[in-house]
Amino acid sequence: MAEGQYQQELHREVGVWGNIAITLSGVTPASTVFIIIPLIIITAGTGAFLALLFAAIIGVFMAFCWAELGAKWPIAGGDYALVWHAFRGRWGQLGSAISFIEFALMLGAIAFIPAVIALGTAQYLANVVTIDTRIAGAVVCLVTAGIAILRIRTNAVLTGIFLAIELLALLILVVLGIANLHADRLGMLFSGWQLGTADGGLAAVPFGVILTATAVGVFAYNGYANAVNFSEETKGSSRNVAVAILISLVVTVLAELIPTTAVIVGAPDLATVTTDPLPITYFLNELGGTTLDTIVSLGIVVAIINAVLAIILSYGRIIYASARDRAWPGPINAWLASVHSQYKTPWVATALVGIVSAILCMTVDLNTLITLTGANLVVDYALIALAALVARAAGATAGSPYRMPFWPLPPILALLALVYVTTQQGLIYLQVTGATIGIGFVYWLIVILPQRGRAWNLKEPLRDETM
Repeated sequence: MAEGQYQQELHREVGVWGNIAITLSGVTPASTVFIIIPLIIITAGTGAFLALLFAAIIGVFMAFCWAELGAKWPIAGGDYALVWHAFRGRWGQLGSAISFIEFALMLGAIAFIPAVIALGTAQYLANVVTIDTRIAGAVVCLVTAGIAILRIRTNAVLTGIFLAIELLALLILVVLGIANLHADRLGMLFSGWQLGTADGGLAAVPFGVILTATAVGVFAYNGYANAVNFSEETKGSSRNVAVAILISLVVTVLAELIPTTAVIVGAPDLATVTTDPLPITYFLNELGGTTLDTIVSLGIVVAIINAVLAIILSYGRIIYASARDRAWPGPINAWLASVHSQYKTPWVATALVGIVSAILCMTVDLNTLITLTGANLVVDYALIALAALVARAAGATAGSPYRMPFWPLPPILALLALVYVTTQQGLIYLQVTGATIGIGFVYWLIVILPQRGRAWNLKEPLRDETM
């Protein structure tokens, strides 16, 4: 190991497909289709197809950025490490501050996302058993955190099995939609978009509304870049990190766009499916009956558990890496950077994520958690796109085993799209984001900067091919 490199503390024992299984589980296509996609359908009607297609294009731009940066710096810290390394050299001081702001934004997601997803458990168990929403969410967080402490290979196998189950649930939607296809609606996917009205009729959907729904679509696909967080445990060339990101995006888009399209073109009544607050449930009950709805609902419970497991796995590694980079006060760093002697996993950081998420499930209402969760994502994306521009221009990514095509178009187009997405955010979201950025900068200024390189001085990754 060369001086200035991280030590290989985690166990490098999963291949690229194991990485993809965990990453896709964190994206959780099935949960997304049932929880987030309905908002797009009741906003844009048949234009939901185009909104998701536009969001997928933005996803491609961003995946190229993450793939180039992640292949060059395969570090468990993920986004903050990519930003830090991209701004080295004459931009180093600025990069240090920006990367810590990125870390502060990531902490917002780490604190709230597992709880948001886990709180959906009771809703989809309702067909079988009634259980308190908060208790169900807290139990899911604690149990999955316990599993996440086990070896990464064990978790890759478990998430792969659960992922197959949730994809089967989505396949049921596709089969029902094709079997009950209304051919006249196919044209409405691309033009003449229609949305149900309160009186049971249909009304035209303006193109601007589809662009508004695109902002939600960007969030629906989020999570494919988490492949970077498992890069220190992925075998082979660091190009595998880029491969995992790109494949995860493709599968995510297909697993969400195709079932959504099937629901739109196969629903018995277009006006009802585009106005019902639970359009997917309506679709299943009308075409498959309550028994099939129950079976699929149990599949969604599996998807939720799988997502919480995968996300805690990912976020545990970010906390571990941040402690290794001395982001926290004094002895807390050594504590959070602890690696299990047998499983070679960041067990303290992983357990902490699960415990905090469980506490939030029991104490904070879902709407507040959703507001705090979604506020920071746009800035996170923008900083990665900016890092991809700066890093290539400065030659920092020279020698990366993956180079994005058509540079600098992907990061520039992504930034332009993100500017529009920002205009679609509510004031409370912008206020939460601004507060997070302010807190991150003040902490960096007061705690990190005075240490003059003793903290937040990141190292080079230890690649599998150089060991």
